[in-house]
Formats: sequence, structure tokens, C-alpha cells
Amino acid sequence: MLRIEYFVNHSIENWNRLLIHFDSTINYTPWFLNYIEVLNASSEIQNHTFVLYNDNNPIAIVPLYIERINNKLQISMGQEPVYAPIFNKNLPISSIEKYFENLIDQINEVAKENQCVLARFQFSPLLNYNFSSVEYLKSNYCEDIFYPDWYIFKSKLSFVLNLENNNEQLFKAIRKGHKSNIRQTSKISNLVLIDKDSFNEELFGRYISLYYKVKGNKRSLEAFKLDSNAIKSGLQFILICEYDNEFIGAIAFHIHNNKARYNSSVQLYNINLRIHPTHFLLWSGIEYLKDKNYEFLEIGEQVIENEKYIVSSKEKNLSHFKSGWGCDLISSIKIQKEFKNV
Repeated sequence: MLRIEYFVNHSIENWNRLLIHFDSTINYTPWFLNYIEVLNASSEIQNHTFVLYNDNNPIAIVPLYIERINNKLQISMGQEPVYAPIFNKNLPISSIEKYFENLIDQINEVAKENQCVLARFQFSPLLNYNFSSVEYLKSNYCEDIFYPDWYIFKSKLSFVLNLENNNEQLFKAIRKGHKSNIRQTSKISNLVLIDKDSFNEELFGRYISLYYKVKGNKRSLEAFKLDSNAIKSGLQFILICEYDNEFIGAIAFHIHNNKARYNSSVQLYNINLRIHPTHFLLWSGIEYLKDKNYEFLEIGEQVIENEKYIVSSKEKNLSHFKSGWGCDLISSIKIQKEFKNV
């Protein structure tokens, strides 16, 4: 008998035990599912994540958030797509289709009950989904999202670095200009690590100050508190570039299940023309992940000029930067469904 249980009714311990049955990323952990609520508190976001069971056997984890955007409700997280459902890794592929229809019905029912105008999902390039976005397209989802005019919606592929090669091979695959920037920066700056084994409140406080200096008050102290919890739990690490006793750049990496993701970065500019913190820190992150035996690192999406989207110079430059690390391009489809009878 099919039934659902909501995330809010699970303890952290029970949810972590549940994850053993799935090939997951950090995006399905209890920390991340709670983190999204804190990050998007201003949109009155509500967590409707659930698990689909067949009797007592977990079939699928379905992340689901409802938030208020422009005074209307929609299924998304900060307007970005919610990560797509994942199925039990021990489930035969041939049996997934019979559960998929029920899963879609459950999502539609939540949308109907809350009068949502749309639903958005994305497929992580770090996962080998045992189904494809085609199943969603059969249910009136589409791959074209034109609003907001954001980088993420213009991309269908992501750069993913396979970390199986040794450090020498990985460095050799990096673009020449990137390698020059890494070497130059490493000579005149210091690398500061904040991870599970080295967490320090004073260093983390300096990182928060750098973040606010660069981006302003865009993230709450409650969100940073959860970031510190993630670091202490081994779900995140931060690398910081220090120059002349000042923090001038940082990258935060999300890590789980031998998979890593370049999550966010901040950088002060015009400090010294010879310093390139992001190049230096990303390579240092690759070395760190290699040392910890991680398998993959997602660096971010690729965007290219096409007839559907206008790609800005800034977006082209960002995509060019990401393309210089010897990555493979992996599908990272985003899909959307509009509900017309709201």
C-alpha cells in the first residue's frame, strides 16, 4: 500500500537512516532541507518534503517547498528549482514507472491544495537518476524557464570534475591562464581552512565579516549558524585566501556521500593585481577533496548564447572561467510546470 510521510515528522536520526537507501547529495540531508527554510524566510517558505513508501519500504524522497513570490504561491526555493525526487537505489528500474505516476499526483495535489501557480525542479549532475526528465515532460512540465532572467535557468549542462586522476594530471588539465593565476597567488598569500577538524569561532567570525563586506546583509546570522553546524558535521568546508593579514576571498564547498559542490564564493577586488583568490582557492579545494578521496566536484553551470536566452558578458565570463578546469559537461536539466486553474 502506497503512503507518504512528511519530513517534518522525522527526527534527524531517522532521516539519516533513511538516506542509506538512496544515492543522495547534500541536498537531501536534513541539514540542507532545514537550511533552505532559513535562507528563504522572507518568502514565507514552507517545507512540504515527503517520502513515498510502499508499506514500510521507502520508494522515493521528494523535496518540496512552497513560497510566496510576487504575492502568489509556487513550488520553488528562492525562486530556483527544487531538487528533483530520487528513488531507492535498490529499486529495479522496471518498477519505477508504476510509482512515478503516484509521485506526480502527490505533487499536483500539494500544488492544488495550496493554489500554486507553478512548480520547478532541477536534476543534479552529481546523481545518476534512474529515470529522466522525460517522465516529467509527459506530465506537462517543460524545460524552458524565462523568468527570472537568471544564469541558472539558461543552463542545461554543468561542469563536473572527475577526481579519479592524480593531482599532477588534474593540474595539467587546467587552462594555462588559470594555472598561472594559481601559482602567482600561492606565492604571496596564505590558505586558511575551516573544516570539521579545524573549526574555529574566531576564524569563522572573520569569514562572516568578509561575506558582509562583499555582499552586504544578504544572509542572516541564523543561516551562518547553520553553516557552522554543517562544517562541524562534515557537510561543508570553507577555504579562505589571506593577504597581508586580511581575508580577501573565500569559497564554501558542500560535501556529502563522496560528492562535492562549489556552493558559494566571495572576493574583495582591487587588492593586488597579482592576486586571484578564486583560482587559488578552487585548486586548493580540489587538492583537499582528492586527499579526502572524494569522487566528483560540481563547479557550476555552463551557459552559451542561443536563440532562447540573452546571455550577458558577465554570464559568458563566468561560464568561461568554469570551463577551464578540465571538467566534463553533465546534464543538469531544470523543468517547470504552470498550473492554469489557480
